[in-house]
Amino acid sequence: MNYLLDTNQWSYLQERHQQVVAHLRQLPDDATLFMSVVSQAELLTGIELVANTRREKELRSLYQEVIAMATEILPVTSGIALQFAKIHAALRRKGRPVETNDIWIAATALAHNLILVTSDEHFRYIDGLSVEDWTQE
Repeated sequence: MNYLLDTNQWSYLQERHQQVVAHLRQLPDDATLFMSVVSQAELLTGIELVANTRREKELRSLYQEVIAMATEILPVTSGIALQFAKIHAALRRKGRPVETNDIWIAATALAHNLILVTSDEHFRYIDGLSVEDWTQE
């Protein structure tokens, strides 16, 4: 199985969230974890927000740990941009607002045929997107 972890899941891994870590340990050896460049930017933004504090060093260290878990950081491509446009238009027609960064992450999962791992319910409004929540037992 191939998974794209949403930003909240990478954050949970940084925090050693019990269920997320347990789920990760139960994955088969051939499972691969991917990160969207959008999640990377969100994690780096969190670090920048605490720049020049004691917390910055801790977050940078944790960031390096989770980056090492990702098989690849997936960039935004023209194919992902097309998926983004389709998702965004469909959500607007349904009257279901979703944050722009989350649409980019969903588009990345769809374009690469990945299971999106997230604890955000609004991803379930996106047609064709396979979603798992590792925070649940």
